[in-house]
Amino acid sequence: MILKKAAILIILVFSVGNPAYAQNFKHEPQNIAISDPAKELNIGETLEYSVEWLGIPVGKIVLKVEGITTVNNYECYHITAEAFPNRFFRRFYDLEHQVHSYIDQRSFLPIRFEKIRRLNKEANYVRIDFDHEKNEARYESSGSVLFVKISPLRQKIEAINPITTYIPKGTHDLFSSFYYFRILKIKEGQGYPVNIYYNQRNWPVKMQVEKPFSREMRKKGTFAAVKLSPHSELNDYILGKRNFSVYLTVDSRRIPLEFKLNTAMGPIRGIIQNPPK
Repeated sequence: MILKKAAILIILVFSVGNPAYAQNFKHEPQNIAISDPAKELNIGETLEYSVEWLGIPVGKIVLKVEGITTVNNYECYHITAEAFPNRFFRRFYDLEHQVHSYIDQRSFLPIRFEKIRRLNKEANYVRIDFDHEKNEARYESSGSVLFVKISPLRQKIEAINPITTYIPKGTHDLFSSFYYFRILKIKEGQGYPVNIYYNQRNWPVKMQVEKPFSREMRKKGTFAAVKLSPHSELNDYILGKRNFSVYLTVDSRRIPLEFKLNTAMGPIRGIIQNPPK
């Protein structure tokens, strides 16, 4: 049962985003400023994270800015994410989770989102094409339905938030929203709204920025960081709980150091393994 839950949680990590977390952050009064972000993504940037569930290493996540490609006549950043179990858990559950988001270089809005989930020989493919001029999202799904019910509130929330193809202005997919906040100019104590299109539904999210602080990570160095916490019914829909946070460096690169989320099956943490110098 423990192994089964661990396998499900690796899948779950990429059902939410994007994800990244940090170790034992201590909030102390410090005068640290949040720098303005870089105006462009760093092509070739590769970030690797160790995923822990209840303190047990269960897998790995790799985030990468692959390059520039043309999608639907838009020049887009191609960003990818991959989640997979470690060798031990792979012997019991052979699973992989891949996400692709194609983000318009000019507007920084998603043009296409793709998600591939594979468990043993079964796989599911999801594609969403965004038409921001028409305020529409075209959703396609094929293959096996690899659905993991982790939130007891899911059915109730679906009843009050029905399926739609309409998207408000400025809508993001779950993955592109993470990179959007990396290039957004933010201030301590402020909240920033964004609409996320997930599972054919719109989810208003407010990202709250907390006070920056200095964080020492064992064997990796000391970083000035800031905690971002999304407030949304989407957290309940996916996780069954609202508690989710991401820690970013406050320099212009906004490197995700760590992500933490509580789920109905226990806490998950992702810790960066290769923080850039």
